[in-house]
Amino acid sequence: MVSIMYNIGEFAAHGRVSVRMLRHYDAIGLLKPARVEEHSGYRRYEPGQLRRLLQIVELRDLGCSLEDAAEVLGAPDESDALRVVLMRRRAELEASLAADEARLARVTARLSSLEGEPPMSELIFRTLEPVTVYAARGTAPGMGPENVSPVIDRILPPLEAALKESGVDYREPGIFWYEPIEGTEDLGVNVSWIAGENPQPGGGWEVVDLPGAERVAVWRYEGDMPGIGRAWHEFMVAMAAAGCEPVGPSREVYLDAEGPQTEWVTELQQPVRTTSDGVATDG
Repeated sequence: MVSIMYNIGEFAAHGRVSVRMLRHYDAIGLLKPARVEEHSGYRRYEPGQLRRLLQIVELRDLGCSLEDAAEVLGAPDESDALRVVLMRRRAELEASLAADEARLARVTARLSSLEGEPPMSELIFRTLEPVTVYAARGTAPGMGPENVSPVIDRILPPLEAALKESGVDYREPGIFWYEPIEGTEDLGVNVSWIAGENPQPGGGWEVVDLPGAERVAVWRYEGDMPGIGRAWHEFMVAMAAAGCEPVGPSREVYLDAEGPQTEWVTELQQPVRTTSDGVATDG
């Protein structure tokens, strides 16, 4: 019996890919032809190779990389490898969706501001007293709720659990602050609660003395975390208009974080120095 062999055009048509793509798969070792004619250089493929091609096509349609396809097809147990790759891809898509939803919320909020909606708050100034807190720290890959929120979700529950289990005295409000990490785009994310008398070090937290400041700009935000980016933007615009320069790390103080996030009350705080006469009031 003469075995069937497909030329490259036929094989590409069966797999719904281009001839150029098949040549690329050959070049990187992902799918080599069963035979290459010595004189003409024509590539020939066997019917059994169609399954491998279709697996590659399916993975690419799901947004997986060629490296992912090679990982699956080269594994001793393809089913296990496929499960690992698909779970990884699902996590990537979930993270991307969360980032897109946060961006959509910011775009919607910006459109609302263009349509004449008033600012969320009014800029005020006050003195900030020093405070000692129980804190935990993580690192975000950049600014913005889409980068910071997952870090907070990861480090905040263990901190709260450790404090409750230890029995140390602590109280609300929660105070979060952020610090750029020099030489990178990363952001240090710090979450904390106010320590009671005689703060004690522990295995799940650090005791941190947050300094006071003579002049702090304050902006009140009521709403959920996806919208806090807009609040920070309006806050910074208001500070610039008032002739203020930020100095030192900013803070978020969660005055009311009970119930639905849409009802949360957060105070944004930024130590500043005034470079010109401002229009804001002390409060």
